[in-house]
Amino acid sequence: MDPWLFGSCYWRSWWHYPPSQLDAAVLRPDYVSLTHHHFDHFHFPSMRRIDRTAQVLIPRFAVDVMAAEVKGLGFRAPCELPHGRVIEIDAGVRVASFQYGFDDSAFVVAAGEHVVVNLNDAKFRGLALRQIRARFGRPTLAFKSHSFAQSYPVLYTAADADDAHKLALVSRETYIEDFRSAMEVLQPRYAVPFASMVGFLHPQSEPVNRHVITPPEVLASLAGRLDVTKLVAMAPGDAWCSEEGFRLSKRNWYDNRDGQIKMLAAKASHAIQAQFAAEREKQLDWPAFERYFGAFVAACSRFLGARLAPKRFVFLVPSDVATPYWWVSLRERSVGRAAAPPADRASVTTAPEAVLADAIEKKIVNLIHISMRMRVQLAAGGVRSDLAFWALLTIWELGYLPLRNMLRRPRFWAVAVRRWREGLGTLGALLRHDAMGALAQRFSARDER
Repeated sequence: MDPWLFGSCYWRSWWHYPPSQLDAAVLRPDYVSLTHHHFDHFHFPSMRRIDRTAQVLIPRFAVDVMAAEVKGLGFRAPCELPHGRVIEIDAGVRVASFQYGFDDSAFVVAAGEHVVVNLNDAKFRGLALRQIRARFGRPTLAFKSHSFAQSYPVLYTAADADDAHKLALVSRETYIEDFRSAMEVLQPRYAVPFASMVGFLHPQSEPVNRHVITPPEVLASLAGRLDVTKLVAMAPGDAWCSEEGFRLSKRNWYDNRDGQIKMLAAKASHAIQAQFAAEREKQLDWPAFERYFGAFVAACSRFLGARLAPKRFVFLVPSDVATPYWWVSLRERSVGRAAAPPADRASVTTAPEAVLADAIEKKIVNLIHISMRMRVQLAAGGVRSDLAFWALLTIWELGYLPLRNMLRRPRFWAVAVRRWREGLGTLGALLRHDAMGALAQRFSARDER
């Protein structure tokens, strides 16, 4: 499931912590499941180590970008799993995919009496989460993410008191409570903090290590709060089987986590320095920036831009000495640059210019936010526009915009009908909460609307 087996992700920023124990040159599984596009789940170098005879299973989203990526890596056409449909892939082995948001899903595999639910990054709630329990019964094991996976809010600063308060909407408790609430619904025999075990070894993302919520912290915070579920922390190389139970390493990776991360950073320094050298050779080009974000704003309707992101989004580009503030306006559907920060800005974002150039070339600018190699200075009242910009950029890069084109596709409606529970829950959330709170929570969950 979601093979990121070795190395790093997001421009040498993310690394396994605890370190991965896998050293096999080539793996030959019968099946590989991918839940979404993010590189810590769909890691191209890892996929290249998997024998191409494996059958790849992917969610059937409203867009089919992932299928093309899998075939581009040399695998045969992947099997797209419709939301909630249980499929028998081998004698007595059943699987299902449950999608949530534009690019998140859970994967469930059942054999005999045992059920494993991998929620990974998906922040299922309400009816959508209960559907998994209703379809498969009580899981044996449930795995779920438990920590920050994007720059908001840990790499944001705000001078305005109201904006600072909004940054505090998403906290350590937010993630731990989200983990708890999901397990309360699923009620597995064992709940495992999962998919957030990362060390940030790049100098530009290293400060984020202090914000990471570790599995021991999850276990300590939820001790005694889950009546029928036992919490278990697992590390790379640990195992569970139906006959023998858990086989866990006796090494405690969290007693001296800071020291261990420093040692790993020293080991990774050659790869990180090579990344710096490659970035020095790559330049950010204004015409490419203008074309790219011009296409983005053209794909967003005027209503969406004015309603969700009325303020300009600004990148600081120091190499452009005369006009270093490159801005994107969804309200005006225009792109430009200026000598000073625009007065109507939402924020000023600083990211390595070579990373931005590379992301534009590969149409993955939204992943800069996940990379943790950026910083954001909010202008007064800018939180809403900033988050809306990233959310809309994400769904455009995935292929959901222009919306008018999406609404013409039978695939979109077929997917939407199967996911009515999620739609009902989203409508209820919007009716219960203010738009800012809903947007902040959804973006924090990497479940961008």
